[in-house]
This record gives sequence, C-alpha cells and structure tokens, in this order.
Amino acid sequence: MCLACGFSALFHTSAPTSVAAALHANASRALNRQARQDVNADARRSAWQRRHVLKAGAMMAAAAITPPLLQAGGAGAGPMPPSSAADAAADWLFSGGGIYTMNPAQPWAQAVAVRGQRIVYVGDAAGASRWRGPRTRVVDLRGRMLLPGFVDAHDHFASLGASKLGVNVRGLKGKEAILARVKEWVQQQPAGAVLRGHGWSLDAMGGLSPRREWLDAITGDRPMYLLSFDMHDLWFNTAAMQLAGVNARTPDLSKTQYYERDADGTPSGHAHEDMVMPILLAMGFTSPETIAEAQKLTIDVAPRYGITTYMEAGAVLGTRNQDNEWIYRKLIERDQAGDLPLRIVGTVWTRSMGDDPLAIAALLKDWNQRLRSEHVQISVNKLWSDGVLLSGAALTLEPFSDDPFNNGRMTFSGEHIQQQIEATQKAGFDMHIHVDADGSTRTVLDAYERAFARLGNVGTRHVICHNTMVHPTDIPRYKKMGVIANATPLWGTDYDGFYRKTYLKRIGARRIEERLFPYGDLQRSGAIVTYGADIPGVDLPEIPPLVQLEAAVTRKRVGFPDDEPLVARQRVSLAEALRNYTWNGAYQLRLEDRLGSIEVGKLADLVVLGANLFKVVPERIHKVPVLLTLMDGRATHDALAAAAGGAGQSLRVTGS
Repeated sequence: MCLACGFSALFHTSAPTSVAAALHANASRALNRQARQDVNADARRSAWQRRHVLKAGAMMAAAAITPPLLQAGGAGAGPMPPSSAADAAADWLFSGGGIYTMNPAQPWAQAVAVRGQRIVYVGDAAGASRWRGPRTRVVDLRGRMLLPGFVDAHDHFASLGASKLGVNVRGLKGKEAILARVKEWVQQQPAGAVLRGHGWSLDAMGGLSPRREWLDAITGDRPMYLLSFDMHDLWFNTAAMQLAGVNARTPDLSKTQYYERDADGTPSGHAHEDMVMPILLAMGFTSPETIAEAQKLTIDVAPRYGITTYMEAGAVLGTRNQDNEWIYRKLIERDQAGDLPLRIVGTVWTRSMGDDPLAIAALLKDWNQRLRSEHVQISVNKLWSDGVLLSGAALTLEPFSDDPFNNGRMTFSGEHIQQQIEATQKAGFDMHIHVDADGSTRTVLDAYERAFARLGNVGTRHVICHNTMVHPTDIPRYKKMGVIANATPLWGTDYDGFYRKTYLKRIGARRIEERLFPYGDLQRSGAIVTYGADIPGVDLPEIPPLVQLEAAVTRKRVGFPDDEPLVARQRVSLAEALRNYTWNGAYQLRLEDRLGSIEVGKLADLVVLGANLFKVVPERIHKVPVLLTLMDGRATHDALAAAAGGAGQSLRVTGS
C-alpha cells in the first residue's frame, strides 16, 4: 500500500487530500517512466529479475507465517523494465473508452497495457503505442468501460449455493400457492431424488409458521426440506425429522437457535438458525456431490459478473469449523490445478457462546498457515452476533412495534464478543461480525470500543456486516474507530416487494426513516463501506455486482424502475458505489496493495463492461453486459468476440 493510499484510507474522502493526490500521482508517474525505459536493457533486466525473484520468495514465505495484521503493506513488484521491443510488448492493450481507475490521483485514463499478471502502463493513448506488439490483443473499447475487477467482500460461494437447489417458491404468496408449486415439482422428480427447495418467508406464508404436516400430505414418507429465502429458517416434513433423529427430546441450542414446537415438545416443522443443521446434514446438504453442484452456480460463474475476488463469509457445512476444512482443501486443489477462477479470502467462524475465543483464534492462525495457495488464504474470523430482525432473533434498542413487550435477543453477550475481538486481534487477524438490528449493532460497537481501549486499533480492519439497523448516534463511531461497514445494497430496497411492509410492521415508520439500511449515512460519515451480495440472502440472479450497484444508487428493486425508493436519502453516488465494490473491498481484505485499482505494478484484475456506467440510466445498470474479466492477466470470462459480432454492437476487438 503506497503512502498516498494510506492517506486516502485515513481520511476516506471521495476526492483525495492534496498531499495524498500528489504522492499518489508522483508514484504513478515514476512507475510509468520506469516501465518506458529501455536503456542498458540486458543488465538491468537481469538485475531486476534477481531482485524481484528473491523479494517475491521472501514475501511469500513471510506471508505464510505472518498474520495479516502484523504484515507491512507493500507495493506491487511493478513492471519488468523492457529489454527490447519484443519484451516491451503487452499481452493486452485497452483504449478508446472510459477507463475508470479508482486511483484518486489519476481517476481516468485513455489506455491500459497488461503484460503477464500485471498492469504495466496506465496513461494516454500516445504512450500506449509502444506496448503494442505482434501478439498483443488490442481491445478498442469504443466508448465502453474498463474497471478494476469487482471485490465481493461478503459471500458464501464455497458452500451455500446449495441453499438454491431444488424447487424455488420465491415470489409466491400464501400457503396454498406455495404448496401447489411444491406438489407440482415433487411429482416431476424421479424416485430416489433428493426433495429440497428454497425461497419461502414468513411474510409469504401470511405470518404462519410452516408445519411438517403440510409437506407430509405431498411427500408421504420421502424426506423433504425447504430453506427460507435467506437460509436462516428451515421448513421440513416428518420423514426428514425422523431421518435426522430429531424429536421432542432434541434440545434447542439457544434463544435464537431453536425449533418451533407442538404442545408436547415435538418440533412442528420449522427450525431457526443453527437448528437447521441436523436435517440438512442428514439429507446430504454438505456432501461433496452437493457442494460441487452448488459451486457451479456460484464460483464457476462469478467471472461472468466481473468478480475476481471474494471473501468467503462462512463455509457452513456442520456444527464445527473442522467440518469445513475439506472444502478449503478442495478449493486449494482447484487453484493448484489452475481451475479456480476467483481469488478467495476465507474465514474461521464462531456461532455459539460455548466456543472458546482463544481456541477460535488459534484455529484461525493454524488454518492461515496450513491452508493456503496462490489464490486462497484464510485470514478472517466471522462471528454471528445475532440472527434475523424479522424473526425476532436480533436485538433492538426499543421494543418491536408489533410486539411492544419484546425487543429481541442476541446469540452472544457483549463480553464474549469483546473477548473474541481481543483474542483475534492479538493473533494478528480481523473480525467480521454479523448484526441485524440497532441493539445488536451498539453491543458490537461497544465491544470494539472496549477492546480498542485495551489493545489500540492501529492497523485493524475489523468489520460489521449487514448493518440492517444503526441508530444515528452510532453512525460516527465507525469512522472514529476504523470499523468497516459491509452492506448488501439490494436489501436496502423494497426487496421482494415485502420489505417495506414487513419492516413497517416490525419497527414503524420513524425507525425505518431514521435507521433502516443506513448505507448513505455511513458513506457520508466517512466510514469505509464495502459491498457483498451475500448468497443465500439473495437469489442466484442477484449475485452480480451490477445488480447490487443499481440498488445502491437507486434504492429500488432491480427491474422495478417505478418503485418508490426505500429511504431515498440513503442513496449513494455511482462513484461511491464503484469504489465500495473495488478498492474498498480490497482494503477490507488487505489486498489493496495488489488490486482494487488500475495502477502500474498491480495485478491485472480487470473487467470490461458493455457501456460506460456514468452514461447509463441508473435503473438500467443491471442490463449492462460484462464482456471480459481478467484475473492476474488471464481471461476468466471472455465475451468480446460475441459482443463485437452481435447486432447493434460497436465494440471492436482486433489483433495488432
């Protein structure tokens, strides 16, 4: 991380300070001059290779044993000085469109050259010509757009695509309509097929808790489950309950993790939070076959959306972290085989007050050292502080509007959260804490504050994710303490056509206007904001960053341009939203010295869009195609030729 980036992160303004701009501009000019030099070529080239091979080896060895919080930020290795015209030739050369760099000292450029894994030139078109050679792939953008690759800073691609397998009942309203869809689907399944589905909500059920007998009438003695649209609840039949050995004697885990029960204690067919796991495990939800099928829906298609990096916010394949180790090993195997199209930052997680904070931190340190490859590392501790506000499993500062004697609950105490923050920070890593209501948010902020009073917060990049409700007096605390706010912009709309109505019932109009999904308030406060789609909380077609970006700038459901924005003042500018999905995400994951912006020396993680987003009607951003995605200079998605040959397309792709 260059000093200018450090100043930009410290002050976090949409335009850099004059000092930061000057430093960053000087650094960029110096690197560009270096990349153009061509004197004393052979000797310089040999010396450069020796220095940087040794440096790269030392940095890799240090990274393998040094926790992220203890590592010093370093600049990328930079381009190799060319020794001849052939050596100077780029593999890719982009020009002729909007090249939006995310570098505050050079926000726009006319041309970009890539050689090998790295960006070797960013500047004007005239200077780019020397990088063109006989094998250079030249892309004339023709007014389209080149951006840094998108960084999804909170998602569950490794495993929770499995929550989207089977029958999809999302969008259906009422018990009868949902059961009719389930019956139609079940009748089409062959004998022996796993019966499963997803997409229901309590609102869609008319507020009714789903019952196992409703499914029994359709499935008979075949086990079946349906996950809720956000995977925080499970609807199951009697056969599934019996298969898992769940009965009246099965204990609940906590006040937020429990079964709805009949009068005799028998589960009624509705599980909350981690109580979904026994039935999911019994029905093969975590089998290698299911996970491989699920990753085809997430990891394998993410490059089509322009995603080059993501944070795995929890591979939840069992009740212990150790149940998930195999999935990281599989991802590392894919990476070593050259078959992994994404860069992944993984997590160790904690979901129970019974977890020992020191043991969780020790496991994170162990996995960080043992489970890694070129594009996979595990360096974050994920903690679920509560459940979901709409089901009452999150803590509000004031009672619910529809339940005046109840203000919800949390899974963890503030004291335990503080202990986990301290243990993780001492080990040299970052926290990533789930919150879903304003009381939970304040509890976590208080825990951070107490931990920082004891340990300090220099160099920390701890996160609060979701930020569903934040009291106005707590908004400034994020920037003050350096806590990053992660968000899923699509949730800040009338999501699925029921969020406005449901939140109005739960918390009332005043708290909606004042506190609900306050992403704009957090942005304007100077906090660093990052974005992630967070499957299973969204559906598969809602993973693309362009879908989430549109929601961030409009606060409307995608595809519903006439929607009333949900708390219109929480909209952000396109420039802010793009930064949140690129450089800010890289900063959260401690990768901003390598990616997140288009600068000489950084890795060539790039995306070509079919239009300049600054010239697109905001309500149509989601329709802009992703034409090319590069990771490390390698095309992981390439639709340039198809775009160039399609009717009405003016984008040209040529050889030299």
